[in-house]
Amino acid sequence: MNEKMIYAILMWASAALAAIAGVATVVVLIMTVTHGLILIIPTILLAAVTIGAGLGAVFYGQRLEGHEKVFANQIEQEVLTNRQRRELRHKRGELVMQRSLIEIENERDNITHRQLEAANDPDKPPHHTRFGDDDDEPRRGRIGYGH
Repeated sequence: MNEKMIYAILMWASAALAAIAGVATVVVLIMTVTHGLILIIPTILLAAVTIGAGLGAVFYGQRLEGHEKVFANQIEQEVLTNRQRRELRHKRGELVMQRSLIEIENERDNITHRQLEAANDPDKPPHHTRFGDDDDEPRRGRIGYGH
């Protein structure tokens, strides 16, 4: 029996347990209302079992589907242990992070290089902004100016 089959069985068993515990929680909650507050402790315990089994179903479902995303190669899925998979996933994450940091540095260098080229270009016209000190044209539509 391979690992995917075990995760599938555990996922469905957890989902079934969550469904049964959920129905039992509702029944015991109704009995708590009709018979008294003495049944509140089993109701709380059954609710905890329902939540735990639901989380277990989600966990095993992610384990079942998650390995295909990270380990697309069937040989990696069958040969590597869980520890080796975790280590490989961590190393791949570090490699992706390292590559993205290199890309960020290259982009910063490009921006700096472009700014230096623009500053040293004698044919470049002067830079005007809409917030410049030219009072030649009236400022229309701006709050705080009476023109």
